[in-house]
Amino acid sequence: MDNLFFDKSKLRSCGKNVIIGKTVRIRYPELVEIGDNVIIDDFTYISTSLKISDYVHISCGCKLIGGRESLVVFGNFSTLSPNVVLAAGTDDYRSGIATPLVPMEYKADCVQGVIDLGDHCIVGSNSVVLPNVRMDTGSVLGALSLLKKSTEAWTINAGVPSTRKSTRDKSEILRLQGEFFENCNTNMR
Repeated sequence: MDNLFFDKSKLRSCGKNVIIGKTVRIRYPELVEIGDNVIIDDFTYISTSLKISDYVHISCGCKLIGGRESLVVFGNFSTLSPNVVLAAGTDDYRSGIATPLVPMEYKADCVQGVIDLGDHCIVGSNSVVLPNVRMDTGSVLGALSLLKKSTEAWTINAGVPSTRKSTRDKSEILRLQGEFFENCNTNMR
């Protein structure tokens, strides 16, 4: 099924077994790299540079924004739940013109940065992640949360603003990953 809003052949790269919903909108497909075994569900909007590793799922209604100069990176086995906003670029709205249609010299203090989700990261429904944040390996952000600062590996974080709540079972998750690879005979490690 062809996409309604962009030409898949214009992506910088696209791996095997990739499913992109018919209504996914990618403003700058030439700035998007997609690994193997990826699903991007319908009604997702992407307007930033993007690098997606393998076994990543982006649920319906997500927004990955920030403009051409910003970047969002997904590690292996990372997931966005429905309606997540990853804002890799923002504006403080105090002065200047707040629209992407004017050059930077007419805007307020803009931040164009990176959001980096490590392997096995999960962002819960309706959460927002701001620029220059790294979710370290295995960290989770609960639903309806705001992430303004980087997380530690294998932690569960939630709230507005987000704080550390608990930890995840790293050994069990990595054991399951190993079992998965043994059973599916893949070379990705």
